[in-house]
Amino acid sequence: MKKLYLLRHAKSSWDNPGLRDYDRPLNTRGKKQARAMGRFFQENAFEIDRILCSGALRTRQTLDLLLESYDYRGEIEYSDEIYAASVATLKNLIRQADVDSLLLIGHNPEIESLAGDLTDRHLIMPTCQLAVIDMEEGNLEIFTRPEISK
Repeated sequence: MKKLYLLRHAKSSWDNPGLRDYDRPLNTRGKKQARAMGRFFQENAFEIDRILCSGALRTRQTLDLLLESYDYRGEIEYSDEIYAASVATLKNLIRQADVDSLLLIGHNPEIESLAGDLTDRHLIMPTCQLAVIDMEEGNLEIFTRPEISK
């Protein structure tokens, strides 16, 4: 793999305490974040071969809203294995993808730990934070979060 795009899901809602964590939706801010990230992907013409997304509701919603602006025609796979996965499990999923570029959409603390492990840096990844990693060099190329109005 040459390039890995790691994205933490956008801001989720805690309005319904009866929901399982897995089933929490995005809140209004999260929806704005995801749409803004989609515009960022499109503006930067990211060439992604495959998307691997956690099956949790907030990650699926993040991807759906991102794809409103980002013209992506490749393969999308949803995997419950990403939810609460170890860094070793995530690395294994990445290796199995067997593509030049992969977008992995997941959760903290796992995404943050994975980004730190791959770049040998301490990275803080709030909601809708993107880390683009050159996997051949282990370099962090892009580390950003969309600017949105509150």
